[in-house]
Amino acid sequence: MLKQVVEAENIKIRRSLLLYLHLIVLFLFPVLFGLYYGSRKQVIIPANMIIGFYEILAITSPIIISVVICLVFDREEKAGNFKNWLTEPISKGWMIQAQLSYYWIWYVIEIMGTSLIFSGVLFGIYQIRFSLIKIALTSIAFSLCGIVQYELTQIIALRWGIGGALILGFFGTVISLLSITSLLDFVWPIIPWTWQIRLTTFWQTNIDLGLVKLSLIEYLIPLMLTCLIIFWGKRYFDNWQGKN
Repeated sequence: MLKQVVEAENIKIRRSLLLYLHLIVLFLFPVLFGLYYGSRKQVIIPANMIIGFYEILAITSPIIISVVICLVFDREEKAGNFKNWLTEPISKGWMIQAQLSYYWIWYVIEIMGTSLIFSGVLFGIYQIRFSLIKIALTSIAFSLCGIVQYELTQIIALRWGIGGALILGFFGTVISLLSITSLLDFVWPIIPWTWQIRLTTFWQTNIDLGLVKLSLIEYLIPLMLTCLIIFWGKRYFDNWQGKN
């Protein structure tokens, strides 16, 4: 099924705004931020450049994810009132999950790509070095922390339509922004929109080793919640009967 979904989505994405949205994010965003931070290398240390970069990614991800989900939702609604989902002979749940996986893979490519382009601009033009292994690991963890956002946004879109999904995206952006402060320090492991921005903890300089170990342990909670929400999402998709 996944192969069929990938082939179908590859055709569809070439005819929609989604391809251009992905390409703009992939190339324009890291280049502009790389030039900005590089021009200020005398006043900003390299670690803070990476922290700032991932903070912006974390803050903008919820609304970008909601826009992607809404565009796909609108496309499926116009293509025979969700017949691609509702007439799936095997499982609506697997069909929708496969489609979500396709766009999440695009998300992984974007996060990895933007991170490498950003670090490449800083190194190639301004001779600012970063650990590529650490950037790759951060990007992978960042992408994994975004899975739940895709699941929840899809569920909200099915339940309350495009308006609900967009509201959730704005809500996630606000929560992510607030998580930069200490307001959510004690509850962040149970709030999906704070998971990504908390990864910047591992880039902070002179951080206590005990805090690093504690943060790693705390990420077990997001891991368990991700598994539970994927399972719940699959069941919800299977039971969905179309818009009321």
